[in-house]
Amino acid sequence: AWATGTPYDEASEVLRIPLIVGEAWDVQPRNRDVFIELRPAEVECDNGKGWLVEDGTLEIRTEFCNYLSLTQQALLELAAGTELELALSHSDLNFNAPANAHIALSIAGTTIWEDDIPIPSDGNLLKHSIALPFDVGLGDPIEIHLHNHGDNAWTVHSLDAFVPSDLELEFCPSFESTFEAIQATVFEQAGCANSLCHGAAQAGELDLTPSVAFENLVGVPSSGSSLLRVDPRDPSKSYLYHKLSAKTFPGSYAVGGAPMPSAGEGISAGQLEAIRLWIEAGAPGEGSVGDTLGRGEDEIERLLGVCLPEAEAVNTVPLPRPAPEKGIQFAMPPHDVPAEEETEICFAVYEDFRDVIPPQYMSADREFFYMHKDDRREDAFTHHNVLFYAPLPVEDIHHPSFGNWTCAGGETEGQACEPTDLSSCGSGKCRSEIKNNIACRGYGPRLPPPDRSEGDGGDGSVFGSIIPIRSSVIKDGFYEVYPTHGIFYWNSHAFNLTTEDGIHHVWNNLFFANDRRFQANHVTYSTHIYAGVGTPPFEKRTVCRDYEFNQGDGVLSLTSHTHKRGERFFMHLPGGEQIYETFNYDEPLEAIYEPPIVFNGTDPAERTIEYCATYNNGVNADGSPNIETVTRASRRPPNTGACPPVACVAGKIGAACNGEDDDASCDSSPGAGDGWCDACTIRAGVSSDDEMFIFIASRLANHDAVRNTPEPDDDAQP
Repeated sequence: AWATGTPYDEASEVLRIPLIVGEAWDVQPRNRDVFIELRPAEVECDNGKGWLVEDGTLEIRTEFCNYLSLTQQALLELAAGTELELALSHSDLNFNAPANAHIALSIAGTTIWEDDIPIPSDGNLLKHSIALPFDVGLGDPIEIHLHNHGDNAWTVHSLDAFVPSDLELEFCPSFESTFEAIQATVFEQAGCANSLCHGAAQAGELDLTPSVAFENLVGVPSSGSSLLRVDPRDPSKSYLYHKLSAKTFPGSYAVGGAPMPSAGEGISAGQLEAIRLWIEAGAPGEGSVGDTLGRGEDEIERLLGVCLPEAEAVNTVPLPRPAPEKGIQFAMPPHDVPAEEETEICFAVYEDFRDVIPPQYMSADREFFYMHKDDRREDAFTHHNVLFYAPLPVEDIHHPSFGNWTCAGGETEGQACEPTDLSSCGSGKCRSEIKNNIACRGYGPRLPPPDRSEGDGGDGSVFGSIIPIRSSVIKDGFYEVYPTHGIFYWNSHAFNLTTEDGIHHVWNNLFFANDRRFQANHVTYSTHIYAGVGTPPFEKRTVCRDYEFNQGDGVLSLTSHTHKRGERFFMHLPGGEQIYETFNYDEPLEAIYEPPIVFNGTDPAERTIEYCATYNNGVNADGSPNIETVTRASRRPPNTGACPPVACVAGKIGAACNGEDDDASCDSSPGAGDGWCDACTIRAGVSSDDEMFIFIASRLANHDAVRNTPEPDDDAQP
C-alpha cells in the first residue's frame, strides 16, 4: 500500500467466543420452560443418567430421558445480527415406529433455532449458523431442548459467537453462591470489608472479610441492638438489613451509631433488595437462592448484575434451642419437598415436656405451661406451617387413622418406632404417616366438637377444635396457656420452585412467661377469603372489606395473609388513618401497637377497621404486562385446579383470547404461529398460585378495665 499510494484498510480479526460451558448446564424449571407445550406431565431425565457432562460436552441418552430442557446464563453481551454457530451430533436414530426428534435453542425466552429430524436417521454431525435476531444481555438464559423417541444418543458440542477482535466485550461476573455474589458486589465494592471499616479494624466488632463474613453475620447477636445481625428468613428482624436500609433510605429504620456503609454513599436500592431476598430465602452460606415469585435466581442476578447457577434447594441454619430455664423447642421432623411441587400435609407427633419445664412455669397438676412469646425459623420452602395441639387421649395414639409410626431424620430414618418412647428414634423423631391434608382438618381420630364461643372458631377461622400453638402478643403481662404433653399435629404447606428435591425443616421455640396478667384473643377472619379472586390477567385490583371489633376491645396486633399475587395489604381506622401496610405476602408485617388501639365507642362504625389488599396479576411497575408473574394455565401446580386462559402471553401479549386452543388469536399477524393463549384470571384455592384474603389480629376484651390490674409480685403467680 505504501508503494502504490493506495490507502490501507486494516481488517479486524474475527474471534470465536464460546457461549456455553458444559459444566454450567442445569435443569430448566417447569415454570420457566420455553417449550412447556411439549413437556410431558412426568419428566424422567436425571442428571448422570439421562444427561451428563463429559470432557466439557453435554451428552444426552434418550433411553433414560423422555424430555430435556437445560439452561445456563449468557456470560457475554451480544448485538443483534451477531453470527452464532451451534455444533451437535447424534447416533443412528432408531425407534419402533416412524417418528421425529425435536431439538431447539432459545435465548432470553425466544426460540432462535429449531429442527425436526426424522427417525430413523443415520448418525450425523450437525453445524448450524444462526444470526441473532435481537440483542443478548448479560445473564440472559440460554436453553437447549430435546424431545426424542427411542434409545438414542445426542451430544451438544458447542455454541460459539463470531465477533470482531476490536469489539469491546463485557462479560458477566459469575459466582457459585448468592452470598459469594453479595460479598463481592456489595460488601467489598461498598468498602465494608476494607481494613478501615469491617476488615482488620472490625468496626462495631464486625469483621466482613470474605473468609469469616458469613460466620460473623448469620445467627450472630449484634452489638448495637437486641436483634441478630442476620436473622434467617426475617429481614425485618436483621440488624444488618436495618443498618444498610437506614443509609439507602434515610429514616426507614432507627439504628444505633452510623448507618452502613459509614462513609460514602449507601448501597443501591437493588443491592439492598438482593440482600433482603437472600435473608428471606434463609440466608444460606452456600448455594444459589431464588425468590418466592417463581423467578428463580434471575431477580437477584438482575439486582446485582451477576450470573449465578440455577436456584437450588438450600436449607437455612437451624434455630438454636432456648436455655432450659428460658423455654422449650418443638422441632418438626423433616419431610421431603419434591422438586417443582407444592404440597400441604399433616402428620402427628407425641411430645412430653413435663420433666423439662421448670415447675414455676407449669400449672400445679403439670398439665399446662405458660408461654410469653415464640420464635420460629423454617426453610424457605415454607408457605405456612402450623403446630396444633390435638385434644385426644394418649390411648388414641395407635388409632388406625394415624397409619404407621416411623422415624424421621437421624440414624434410624424410616424404621418403625413407638411414639410415646421419646428415645426410640435416637437423634430423629417418631411421627405418624404423612398424609395430604389442608390445615389438618379431619386428620386423625374424631375430635371433640369445637368451641365456637371465642377466638378462632367464633371469629371465622379456618381451624377447628385442634388448637394452634402460637403467640402474636409480645407485651409485658401477656401470656398463653398450652399443654405440656400429648399428641400434636404439624400442618406443613411447602412449595419447592427449584429443580432439586429438598428437605424441609421447621423449629419453633416457646419462651416461658414470668408476668402472667393478661390473655389475648386471636382473630383469624376468613369470611371473605376469596375476595381477590377474578382479577383479570395483566391487571391490578384492590379489594376492601370491614371487620367490626366489640365495644371495649383493645387491638394489640395486626397482620395479614395473602398469596404471591397479594402485592400490598393495608388497613384503615374509621376516618381513614392508615395503621397497617405490608408488601411481603410470605413474611407479612406483624404490627404491634403500644399503646393498643382501644374501641370504646357505642357506634359499630366507630369500631370497624377497613382492610384491603391489592392483587397484581402480571403488571410491571411501568404498567406493561409481565408474562412471568401473571397466572398461567401451563404453570399451575399439581395441587390446584386448571384455569381457562383468557389472554395472550406470546404474539400479541395481553390481547384477549378464548381458551388453550385459541393460540391463533394471539398471533402477531394472521398465520404467524407465534401466539400463545395462556394467561388466566386469579383463581380461588389453597395453593400459592391461588389467592386468599385474610384479616388477622389479637385483641384484649374490656381492655381498659383489664389493663388497670396491678402487676403482681413474683411470689403471686397463678
